[in-house]
Amino acid sequence: MSVLVTGGTGALGYHLLSLLTAAKGELHSFSDESPFPWQRWNHVQYHTGNLLNFKEVLEVLRKTKPAEVYHLASQSSVGMSYLKPYETLSTNLLGTQNLLEAVRQIVPKCRVVLLSSAEVYGRGRGNLTTLHTETDTLNPLTPYATSKACMELLGSQFHNANGLHVTTVRPFHFTGPNHSRRFALPSIAYQLIQIRLTRGEPVIFTGNLDVTRDVVDVRDLARALVVVMSTAPSGETYNICSGQCHTFREMAEQLIERSKLNIEIRLDPNLERQNDIPLLLGSGEKLMQLGWKPIIAIDDSIGDLYNEMEARIKREGLVD
Repeated sequence: MSVLVTGGTGALGYHLLSLLTAAKGELHSFSDESPFPWQRWNHVQYHTGNLLNFKEVLEVLRKTKPAEVYHLASQSSVGMSYLKPYETLSTNLLGTQNLLEAVRQIVPKCRVVLLSSAEVYGRGRGNLTTLHTETDTLNPLTPYATSKACMELLGSQFHNANGLHVTTVRPFHFTGPNHSRRFALPSIAYQLIQIRLTRGEPVIFTGNLDVTRDVVDVRDLARALVVVMSTAPSGETYNICSGQCHTFREMAEQLIERSKLNIEIRLDPNLERQNDIPLLLGSGEKLMQLGWKPIIAIDDSIGDLYNEMEARIKREGLVD
């Protein structure tokens, strides 16, 4: 038996691979880039390739013969999806088509978990305080959300028509150590640490901070994926969320407090989203019935994000 994680060099892939052990068999990562030395786990074999190249995907499946596939690889930035809508749809839909077709041909008994997103719910309908459940109608508002909604339909097709074991997860917002600077909270942490290390102007630039999100730690998210893989029936979909929400302003202020700086926050119009969703809050009851619950407090997530970002900057010489 072996396990394949696509997108294994991202923050979620990094923490997922740290959870999986040799007891699961050989562990493999397939990404479009090689891991940095600090991202590399000794118990994992790393493969690079293009998810949009079916021959490369097929070859990786032939080499690894996985019994489990965690499909995390995607274009995952909502902001970038506006700038590159075709690339977003290609990667998230056609890349998934290549993977599922390769699974169908090479390892049709394989269990597959697809990583979608709570962004597929959009603004929803009705009360702002309503918890989104897995049966809510999808209402995608961004190219990224649309690509993920289409990916879910594709997974259903392979489950219904070909009998593949496919489950889907919809994480709400997540954060924590190793998260990319392309996202809001890691970007804020990066700016704060740069200011402290270089004694630069005490100003940070952000997008709209007055939005509210259900937030889980990336390490809790990784644990949830393992639970879904091992216990969830095929064809099911699961929210991954806490049922509690925080504003980005609140979380940014926690990062500022940790920096011990007197900081001015300025809005950068280039970081504002079109069609921003004021609130995304979910019900995790269905997943919790499988035995998962979040265990890492948001304060710890933010503290660990800040500390890891500081270590990353010093290790990689990222001081401006």
